[in-house]
Amino acid sequence: MSDPVTGRAEVIEETALIAEPVAGARVSINPLAVGRLLAGALGDIRRIADGMAALPKLVESLDAIQGRVERLDDEVREMRAAVEGMGGDVTHLRAGIERLEPHLEDVSRAARPLRRIGERAWHREPPAEP
Repeated sequence: MSDPVTGRAEVIEETALIAEPVAGARVSINPLAVGRLLAGALGDIRRIADGMAALPKLVESLDAIQGRVERLDDEVREMRAAVEGMGGDVTHLRAGIERLEPHLEDVSRAARPLRRIGERAWHREPPAEP
């Protein structure tokens, strides 16, 4: 049991329940100790009930999360299928790029002098007006 005010566990020895333990005599119970025990038990039951009240909301949230995860799984499967379908296209694209690379190098070499001329013209100051 726990103390309803502090929430800490309360330890009550058996002797606290008995006013005067005497062998063979009738046992009397301390009513204050019983009241504390009942109050502690009621507090524990209240906390359990509060926790149980939250369970339906938790189940609802988990169901919603599960639904979203299932939809995401479907989307991932579709994306994987699309990526696998693109595998052949990528192979053809690589082959095309490999065929173009030597020609691109030729174009780059031919354009280099034109770039130099353009850079010089760009850096040159405009002629002064008369």
